[in-house]
Amino acid sequence: MTDQPSYSVYLHIPFCRHRCSYCDFNTYTTIGDLKVAYAAALINEIEQVSEGHRRFAHTVYLGGGTPSIMPVEQLVGILQAVNDAFLLAEDTEITLEANPDTLDLEFLIALRQFGVNRLSFGAQSANENELALLGREHDFTAVITAMDLSRTAGFDNINLDLIYGLPDQSILSWEQSLRAALELHPEHLSLYCLTIEAGTPMQRWLRSGTIRKPDPDIAVDQYELACDLLSNEGFNHYEISNWAQPGRECRHNMSYWLNDQYLGFGAGAHGHAAGYRYWVIKQPRAFIRRMTGKNVAQFPWSSAMAGKKRLDRRETMSDVLITQLRLLQEGVDIPAFRKQFGLRPDEAYPGEIGQLIDYGLLFEKGERLLLTKRGWFLSNQVFYRFM
Repeated sequence: MTDQPSYSVYLHIPFCRHRCSYCDFNTYTTIGDLKVAYAAALINEIEQVSEGHRRFAHTVYLGGGTPSIMPVEQLVGILQAVNDAFLLAEDTEITLEANPDTLDLEFLIALRQFGVNRLSFGAQSANENELALLGREHDFTAVITAMDLSRTAGFDNINLDLIYGLPDQSILSWEQSLRAALELHPEHLSLYCLTIEAGTPMQRWLRSGTIRKPDPDIAVDQYELACDLLSNEGFNHYEISNWAQPGRECRHNMSYWLNDQYLGFGAGAHGHAAGYRYWVIKQPRAFIRRMTGKNVAQFPWSSAMAGKKRLDRRETMSDVLITQLRLLQEGVDIPAFRKQFGLRPDEAYPGEIGQLIDYGLLFEKGERLLLTKRGWFLSNQVFYRFM
C-alpha cells in the first residue's frame, strides 16, 4: 500500500466535424488541420506535468469535442504518453467519448488493444426530428451500428447519453428514446435535461421564436418517468443524472463527485490538485504555441495554464457539499466532513441546511446528508445556497 495520491486524468480533444445547436463546450469545427500538432502538444503537456515522476492514476477520460475523429495513431500516442507518465493499475478505467457515426471496427479494435475499456456515445435521442433540432448528424441506426461494432471489438462497458426537456418533446417521445436505448443493453445511461446556453444557435432560435421555450413541468415528468423505468430495468440511480448497471458506475466522474483530485490536460481543461483549482488556456492554437516553447512549470501546472486559484476553507466546504450531494446513496458523510473541517455541515451552514430540510429538499439518514427525491430535480436550488 502507498499513501501517495492517485489521480483521475482528463484529456480534452477540442475537434468536431459539426457544432451541435445546444453546445457551448470548448470545441472547434474549422481547425482539423491542427490534429497532429495538437496531439504532440498534448503529449508535451503530459510529459511536462509529470516532471519525470510516475504518479498513480486510476481513471483516464478522453473527452471533447469528439475524440473519435482524431486519427487512431494520435490517440494511441496520447495514451502511450499517459502510460509513460503515470502508474496505471490493471483495472484502470479508460474512457473515450465518441459520436456514433465516427467509428469503424478497425478503429475500435486498435483502441481496445491499447487499453481503452469504456466508451461513451452521444446518442441524445431516438427521434429523427429531435436529433435534427439538436443539430446531430447521426440517426439512431448509427447508434445501433456503433453498439454492434463496439461489442464485436470487445467493449463491455458502454454509456449512452440522452437529452430530455427539449422544446415540444412529449413524454411519449422521451419514453420511446429510453426504451430504444435500453434495447441496446448499455451498461450505463447519462440523462441530461436540456439547458439552452448563451451564444448557442438554440438560444438564437428561442429569441427569434423559431422554437418554443421548453416546459419545465414536462421535464419533471420525463425525469420521474426515467427514474421509474430504469429502476424497473435494474439500473442503479447513483447520481442525479446517471444510472448504471450494478458495478458499472463511471469511476472517472465519481472522482469529481467525491471532490477527489484530478489533472486536466488540453485546451480549456480544468484540474483540481495540490489544493488548487486551475484551468488551461482555451484556444487550441495558443495551447500548441505554449506547449512548443521552452517554458517549464510546477506540478500540477503546465506552460499552458491560464489561471489557478487556491481554495480557502469555506470554498472547500462548499465544493464538498455541492459535489457529494450529487451522489444519491452516499451523499455527504457527516463524520468525515466534521473530521476535515471541525464542523458538521449544519453547523457550517445552519440557516441554509435547516431551511432546505424544512423545504423537503435535504434529509439526514444515519450519519449522511442526502438529497430527497424531490431535491433530485431541484438540486440547483440546493447547490446555489452553498456557493
